[in-house]
Amino acid sequence: MRKPYLSIIIPAFNLWEFTRGCLQSLYEHTRGSFFEVIFIDNGSTDATPVDCPLLGRTLFGDNFKFIRLAENINFGPACNLGAEKARGELLFFLNNDTRATENWVIPLLDFFRKNSSSYVCSPLCLFPESGRVQHLGIAFDAGGGLKHPYFLFPRSHLVVNKNRKIQALSAAALMVSRKIFLELGCFYPDYVNGFEDIDFCCRLRKAGGRLHLEYRSVIEHFASMTPGRNKRDSENLNLVNTRCCGWFKTDLHKIAREDGFRCEFTPWLEMIMVDPELEQLTEHYLPETSEELAILLNEHPLWGAAYDKITLRLMEEGKSIEALEYAYLGSFHCPEIKRFKRVKELAQKEGDPDKANYAAARLVQAESALLAPEQLEAALNRISLAAEKMNDEELIRICVNFRNNILQ
Repeated sequence: MRKPYLSIIIPAFNLWEFTRGCLQSLYEHTRGSFFEVIFIDNGSTDATPVDCPLLGRTLFGDNFKFIRLAENINFGPACNLGAEKARGELLFFLNNDTRATENWVIPLLDFFRKNSSSYVCSPLCLFPESGRVQHLGIAFDAGGGLKHPYFLFPRSHLVVNKNRKIQALSAAALMVSRKIFLELGCFYPDYVNGFEDIDFCCRLRKAGGRLHLEYRSVIEHFASMTPGRNKRDSENLNLVNTRCCGWFKTDLHKIAREDGFRCEFTPWLEMIMVDPELEQLTEHYLPETSEELAILLNEHPLWGAAYDKITLRLMEEGKSIEALEYAYLGSFHCPEIKRFKRVKELAQKEGDPDKANYAAARLVQAESALLAPEQLEAALNRISLAAEKMNDEELIRICVNFRNNILQ
């Protein structure tokens, strides 16, 4: 049997309906016999152990390998097992809650043909229903927190349609040379379904490797569907901070500047992007109809007043579900306490616990920080000191603005 060039590795625990959709989309949108699919069943208790081998072999024949584990060994170790069994020169780690799209693989393969194997490459990941950004790389804010730049931006926006060099990428959809992956020790096994990709990206960069986001390749990703996905985030974060200390630099403000935006701090010291083009514009520049406002927000996703206006218009039109969605987007892109309160109120009214819990958590975070100004000042001092050590003039400016306009 011909040796495959690419090994697609899919670890999964339950969620058979998502897995079935993932496999079918790969079959529909990946032409040729240059690849194999390796499925790691992490001790599933649903229909996966029975139905997955049958569907996989029907779709991919001998190029489908099903590995059944008696228990859940978690995402990283399952991926490592798949890499050991893989025969391809390239590995593509893929979550089972994803969908391949037309010609998804061609830009990724083309990138690796033109570049050295020291790269790791990720496609653009979009939410299936909205078509908005789920992942185009991972950035770091002034407090060392992880940020998904342009999360929930519309697919049509200019900043989404560009390739990027980035500090870290998600392993939800990640292509890498098998040789490099094994040489670097694979995913560190002590993480529990989170941050193993950040750790690997750190080790790759230490070894001189680089990371690339390929926007022309698109994968749809439902995101965080695996049961218990975020239960160990605190422990995982502590581990990655210990192992990768000093290797990731604040870069969200640099990404913003390159794309014509600017970063500032909220009153509770959260780093956010703002659009300088909108600063001199008032509500008088906003159209009246919800249809026109929706078009405007696709072009200017950081316009807080436009989110407020379209939310009110949609509520007047009796479109409360659509109003909640725009209120949520507005609170995410242009966070203010009044917007969190509006989302919470609308979400409770519409029976949307996810958005209600999101808004409640954001409110607690913001209001708690504002009640402790001495802690805010201490945090600002730490950020300022780090900015001065790095001679980061832009970050110094952001700190000075916060001190002059918020603390005083």
